[in-house]
Amino acid sequence: RTRLLETTEQLLRETGMAGTAILDVVARSGAPIGSVYHHFPGGKTQLVSEALEIHAEKSLRLIQHFFDGKRSASTALRLLFDTAADGFERAGANKGCAIGCVTLDLTESDAALRELCSATFDGWAATIERNLPWREARSRRSFAQLVVTAIEGAFVLGRATRSGDPFRVAGQWLAAMAATHTSKRRKRA
Repeated sequence: RTRLLETTEQLLRETGMAGTAILDVVARSGAPIGSVYHHFPGGKTQLVSEALEIHAEKSLRLIQHFFDGKRSASTALRLLFDTAADGFERAGANKGCAIGCVTLDLTESDAALRELCSATFDGWAATIERNLPWREARSRRSFAQLVVTAIEGAFVLGRATRSGDPFRVAGQWLAAMAATHTSKRRKRA
């Protein structure tokens, strides 16, 4: 079960949901095909859903690690994006975020998966939002959504260029914006 989920998560990062077939999961994991239907009676949708939940939790823990309230928002942003860039490059610069890859494959009939992806993005933004220096909740929320958008966009550009530089550039700009906002707030106080 664990091997099937880990393999599915990796395939989703590489090829999205449309490119992840049950036979590919079986071949790469080395598990017998019968075990897929034994552990995942809901078929591909259940397998993808559970693999996405694992990926979402890993990603949330990473974001929480940096946005833990112990460092400035600017520092957290730089560290998050630099770490993502390094991990992206170490993994071969050809894997996206499973949540983003699956989101791009969703159709009208994928309501449950759409909800899971949307809730994941919202959870990431909420974690970031709690640790931003903006006084207004709307501004914090807006900037947190920008950060999530930048992460997903960096995966797309990074795959196109086979480089972690899009993460680094986004992180530098977002960190500078957060630092500027913080210094302006201190001057007003």
